[in-house]
Amino acid sequence: MTPSSHSPSELRQHWRYVLGCFLGLASGVSSLYFYSSGLFLKPLAAEFGWTRGTASLGSLISSVLLGCAAPFIGQVIDRYGARRVTLLSLVGLSTSFLLLGVWTQGLASFLALVTVLTLLGGATSPLSFTKILVGKFSRQRGLALGIAITGTGVGAILIPLIVTPAITHFGWRATYLGLAAVVLVLLPLIAYFLRGADAAPADKGRRASAGNNLKALADPRFFRIAAVFLLCSVGTFGTIVHVVPMLTDLGLSPNRAAGLASILGVAVIAGRIVTGFLLDVFDAARLSATLFMLSATGMLLLATGQPALVLPGLLMTGFAVGAEFDLAAYLVSRKFPLNLYSTLFGGVYATVAIGAGIGPFLAGRLFDISGSYVSWLCLAAGLLVAAAMLCLTDRPAARHASGTAAAAGPGER
Repeated sequence: MTPSSHSPSELRQHWRYVLGCFLGLASGVSSLYFYSSGLFLKPLAAEFGWTRGTASLGSLISSVLLGCAAPFIGQVIDRYGARRVTLLSLVGLSTSFLLLGVWTQGLASFLALVTVLTLLGGATSPLSFTKILVGKFSRQRGLALGIAITGTGVGAILIPLIVTPAITHFGWRATYLGLAAVVLVLLPLIAYFLRGADAAPADKGRRASAGNNLKALADPRFFRIAAVFLLCSVGTFGTIVHVVPMLTDLGLSPNRAAGLASILGVAVIAGRIVTGFLLDVFDAARLSATLFMLSATGMLLLATGQPALVLPGLLMTGFAVGAEFDLAAYLVSRKFPLNLYSTLFGGVYATVAIGAGIGPFLAGRLFDISGSYVSWLCLAAGLLVAAAMLCLTDRPAARHASGTAAAAGPGER
């Protein structure tokens, strides 16, 4: 049915799904675990006599494992429904935090429990929550995604402020139990806001088959999107991870560098919301290319080493970083049938995870070789320009009057 000019705003109609996904992302594995894991490094290392590198193995294993498992988790979501799978995964995430607090007795048990947490809690990532939103929204899909995905950004701001004093006053074991309680407390609220989420019109009567999944994964359009976000994630994550030492190398004090890094976080959140709004107005591929060029320009400003250019460089870089998941989710949802969405978005998520591992390593190696971050920033800017050029090879997606892409195929019509 074609919406009339008098149709109510989709955001007004489906606000509870946006709120439920916001809360789910803020309390899911991509926020509650990943942004708290670094805070446990020192207490775990102190108790068990580990080095920082050993204590960091949990984060490394979890990132790589979630990236590898993402397409398979996506298939489960596409087959059984995002709400059902997500609520079970939230229970699994809470249980895993509980086990980390109770059963961690050494390195082997810690890594085993982190593996369990990643597998059981993997569906609390953007894979499931963006699936719900792309099924419910068409005309305001970008804005809905942008608002909901800020849940991870808000988590990045609040979690250190809450977890750090909790570890200091109650210890790391009790803090893990507290994280388990947070998930359990939010679970009924998330379930309430997301009621009816699996009844998205685009999915009625259809489930993704293995054959359709394989065909879609072999589609050149999927490879183009995956390549774009691999290039993007290598460049952006390599820069973000090294941003504080990069700034201190320019002569800034550690406190000043940390303050500028926090401004970067604000730019990330702003990038998500503004990009979400713009996605509903402009062609997604062209908008992606523009944002990647903006990020490349920001990195080149940082490469000049001029103190006056640090803040604009960080803001330009952070704005584009904040747009990354919005852009990926939107492009996949407009190019392919929604009953295959989570599987395909899982494939893109995997490339982002791979890039997030490669980027910081490359940045560190180039610094070791050259003694500065200039060579890395130039390379990162080049990767973002290449991603932008690849976006521009894509034809703009034609839309129905309802806002659904024609390119999505018969299943979307």
